[in-house]
Amino acid sequence: MEKERRTKALVVVVLLIVVAGLTIAFAALSTTLNINGTAYLDAAKWGIRFENLSEPVKLGTAAVTGTAEIEETKSAEITGINVSLSTPGDKVTYTVDLVNEGTINAKIDKIEKTTLIEEQQKYLTFKVTYKDGKEVREGDILSKGERKNLIITIEFIKDLTKEDLPTNTSTISLSYKLNFVQTDDNTTITNNSSQQACTSFDKKDTYSVGDVIALCNTDTGKSEDFYVMKDNGSTVTALAKYNLLVGDTAVWNDDFSDITTTPISTSEEGYGLQNSIAGYYELNSEGMPTTNTFKGVIAFAEDKNNGKGYWVDDSGNLLSKYGTSYPANVFDSNSLLYEPLENYKNYLKNTLGKTSVDARLITFEELTGLGCSESCTSAPSWVYSTNYRTASAYDNYLVWNVYSNGGTDGNPFYASGIGLRPVITVSKSEL
Repeated sequence: MEKERRTKALVVVVLLIVVAGLTIAFAALSTTLNINGTAYLDAAKWGIRFENLSEPVKLGTAAVTGTAEIEETKSAEITGINVSLSTPGDKVTYTVDLVNEGTINAKIDKIEKTTLIEEQQKYLTFKVTYKDGKEVREGDILSKGERKNLIITIEFIKDLTKEDLPTNTSTISLSYKLNFVQTDDNTTITNNSSQQACTSFDKKDTYSVGDVIALCNTDTGKSEDFYVMKDNGSTVTALAKYNLLVGDTAVWNDDFSDITTTPISTSEEGYGLQNSIAGYYELNSEGMPTTNTFKGVIAFAEDKNNGKGYWVDDSGNLLSKYGTSYPANVFDSNSLLYEPLENYKNYLKNTLGKTSVDARLITFEELTGLGCSESCTSAPSWVYSTNYRTASAYDNYLVWNVYSNGGTDGNPFYASGIGLRPVITVSKSEL
């Protein structure tokens, strides 16, 4: 394929990025109230805004020709995103927090954005995604008090033929608008039924770390995707793209001092399989969740030993079958994660026909090999794209976990609030 670099500038002007929907319908709140005595009804508050707009990140020869800012009097509006892209591969990204500071749950009713013509689509990408790379979609929910990090990307596509390159310097005006409406849905979870559609990938003799492999259910059109951790020769070891939809829906109180859990119904669509909502929630700069509701979380084990894990004796000493020191791989049938993981393995074997597959949890040593040290921020981003358990105990009480902000720490083994993210090993011949 012939590739060419062209010096003529492609200027992209993003005129306006806004959230709207301030004309909210309150029909659902119009029910007559019959109250005996005196009652005070707090006024509902509608407030969706942008916060924490980042400085632009530039790749290649990209230039920024304007100052992007959140309008002071219109906090739901970003202006001044003006960039110049002159060479294929040039890219500019911004991040910004989308915040619902009101008392009403909101849903994206409509997305209005500039549609690039066919010719422009050959060389220009303009998209708005969440932190995990999932594109913002109509129907997504922003619950009261919730905060989501958005990524704005403008890119001059890298791999182009001579014919696809623009022939003249051009100016393209882009706009992006999110229209929100009131919703009665009180979940804080985005894309509540979000299993991955079957993913195509290149079958290779040798796979690199980070390559995507996919196991597809051709009957349902749903895919179980994985990131390659290691090519073992005849097999590959890979980390699931998402956590499994198992365990509980957990709701914390406002100061995270108390939690209520409700088991997820086994009859729910996609139960036991990968799902982008399972165990995913964003963390703020202090490492605290930005939402109070988590779906698809599970404790590592029950507390049957007076606050000590099943991997130690009554004196708190590590049992010999788990090794001689920490971090220790303690995952086995004593863990609450064992049964759902075995069920998942059987699904891959029996339903998808991958008879060679084995499934387990990632170890602390494997995380270290992927670039995690005191945190995982130096590792590939897919390593910390969800919040999940590892197989490794920190001590007689804590189990190592990975979080969506790149942090790692030890969490009480009986605590509910972390997801299950499998690691599989499968024969290359079955891919």
